[in-house]
Amino acid sequence: MARARLEQLQKLRRKAIKRKKDRARYNADAKSFDETVQKTRTKKKSREEKVAPLMAALQEDTSELKDRLQALEKIFEIKPDNYNTLAILALLNAADEAWPKALEYTRNYLERESRQNAVRMSLGLLEPGILQYQGLMEDARANLNEYSRRTIDPWYLTISEYLQGKKTEEALKTQAGESPEHLVTGHTVLGFWAEGSGDKKEAIKHYKEALGSFLDNWPEYLFAKERFIRLKKPAE
Repeated sequence: MARARLEQLQKLRRKAIKRKKDRARYNADAKSFDETVQKTRTKKKSREEKVAPLMAALQEDTSELKDRLQALEKIFEIKPDNYNTLAILALLNAADEAWPKALEYTRNYLERESRQNAVRMSLGLLEPGILQYQGLMEDARANLNEYSRRTIDPWYLTISEYLQGKKTEEALKTQAGESPEHLVTGHTVLGFWAEGSGDKKEAIKHYKEALGSFLDNWPEYLFAKERFIRLKKPAE
């Protein structure tokens, strides 16, 4: 429909141009535009064809974390403008304890222009969580302070202030209510923070609560699931 409308407008435009020289220039510009559109479509189709088998591999429940990360990295190479892939790479690298990569992907996402959506807010809390896990408490606190300063979403602001000791657990529970989205985001953050504090039992409890949201298509759920499995695994 859009293509047909464009061709119709171009035809009307040509009729309206009186001078032969101007019409020739318009035809050249129109041809150049059409060629650019065609190249863009061809490139997009090629990208989708490359991504399709990688996405299929990600859907397999039996795939190992390393395999999923490799597939995601290839997808990101093909589609570097895909925000969702970038977010999952940040969280799954953190789940794999690949801290430099996790921070790189997290900061890559946060440095991009976008609104304060759930994924951005979640990654904004992942960054201080990684710093805390690495024992960089001053950096983690400074990061949390900055996060609270710029955050307007009530739920994520409450989580941040809880981690800073400014809100009680009861206030957090009250705000979370029965929302599955709040359960998976809140308990994932708290579980990771508990891990960084060395409280394995508390971390497992929170990850279990996050998995109880059943939002298995959320990046936070994937993170919580991987961390839960690792913490429950007997020490070798």
